Amino acid sequence: MAARRETPHTMKPRVLKAVATGDLGLLEQALGLKPSPATAEQGDLSCLDGVTAGGGSALHVAASRGHLELVKMVCAQAPSLIRRRNHLGDTALICAARAGHADVADYLAARAVEENEDGNPTLRATNSGGETAMHEAVRNGHALVLEKLMSRDSGLAGVVDGDGVSPLYLAVASNRADMVRVLIRESPDGVKSSASFSGPDGQTALHAAVYVSRGESLQRWEQTLASKVYNYGRTARHHGTLLAQKLEPVELLLSNNSSLAYIQDNEGLFPIHIAAIMGNVNIVRKFIEICLDYDELLDNKRRNILHCAVEHGRVMLVRHICGNPKFLRMMNARDGEGNTPLHLSVKHGQAMIFFFLMVDPRVNLAIMNNEGSTPLDVASNKIQSDDTLLSSLTDTSIIICLNLCGAYGSPCHLAKKLKDNRCSKEKKESSIYANVSRNMFNNSIFIGFSSALAAASTPPGGYIAEGADADKQEITGFILFCLRHCFLEQFCPC
Repeated sequence: MAARRETPHTMKPRVLKAVATGDLGLLEQALGLKPSPATAEQGDLSCLDGVTAGGGSALHVAASRGHLELVKMVCAQAPSLIRRRNHLGDTALICAARAGHADVADYLAARAVEENEDGNPTLRATNSGGETAMHEAVRNGHALVLEKLMSRDSGLAGVVDGDGVSPLYLAVASNRADMVRVLIRESPDGVKSSASFSGPDGQTALHAAVYVSRGESLQRWEQTLASKVYNYGRTARHHGTLLAQKLEPVELLLSNNSSLAYIQDNEGLFPIHIAAIMGNVNIVRKFIEICLDYDELLDNKRRNILHCAVEHGRVMLVRHICGNPKFLRMMNARDGEGNTPLHLSVKHGQAMIFFFLMVDPRVNLAIMNNEGSTPLDVASNKIQSDDTLLSSLTDTSIIICLNLCGAYGSPCHLAKKLKDNRCSKEKKESSIYANVSRNMFNNSIFIGFSSALAAASTPPGGYIAEGADADKQEITGFILFCLRHCFLEQFCPC
């Protein structure tokens, strides 16, 4: 652990008491501006040279506590303290903004502008974390302070901190639509906002907007509606779920700068990828209206939005994509490992997603990934490694469904499997026998359950479907598959 930095406390007790408590008379006495009692120590302006243990001046203390009259007095007697920093690099303006004292922050900002007419270096001063007064105001939720700072210098909105985070990113991440509006609105004379959209790890404010648009975390994007919901006694969870459909954080930013939709983070994720990962169908639709080349938006792993939705189990989004003809080009797209969405549904055991992909006639069952495996090969490999009843039965069901639809394995996969079998034939026979027994047991359960369901759905009299009715056998297989999966999830939570 680093040694604690010791700082001499040199501020006079009377000065500290005055600025901490807001005692204007006591400060006047301490500075010699007002006669002191005969028994008291005579004051002088040099008292303002003292600092606290944290390196803060009298102006820092008064500003952080919101004592405007004392701030004015100290600035009048020692204007250089406006530029003074404590050991964290904070100016008095940063302290006032962090504490939410709008009147003090506005006064200090005005003085900073007067002191530095060219470039406003004091107004845009940053602390040791690279944060300005505006960063602190937004982070701590002080909208009025933000208003005051923007009126003094809107260029503050374009300054990012040491991690590349802008005030706008903080406002979006905090679900503060009121602050977002202040930061991105035009000036009265029509000048467009210079606010930076930058965030950490290559993200933008739009990435943050997609994340916070989840119903569970969305809070007060529409202030009028928010107050009505609150008055009706609904909880924050109800409130968030209701407002999630309004898409306001995303729409607010896109209306200001639609090019944000094409900015990737450090993982190559576009905002539309994040919407897919979060499973928000409405936001995905919004992005598709703007990004007409949405099928070409790939992350660092060459995944499109359907790959992301499948991997994260977003059933409703996959269902929406499978039911829409405009998504044709994504249905069989291969990621960096050559996997199609169908490969990934099998790999991750996403049963319902697998079902929606299987019933889509646009999905190709024979595509091989970079390892030369088709979806059927992936399922065959996966069943050997899954060691729970539910997983094994899911894999078995997937294999049955793939076979019903005419899927087949690749020749290279079969050759590799035969080779591996020869190499390991004499190893761990007991383990092999155990796996065989387990699979036979699992299959017997599935076959018995499926037979019962099939008997209930089969017409009497030994009818055999032909022609157009032959496809009903496949549909029956899928129905059995889905019913079986739901049954096991309900009663066999292995």
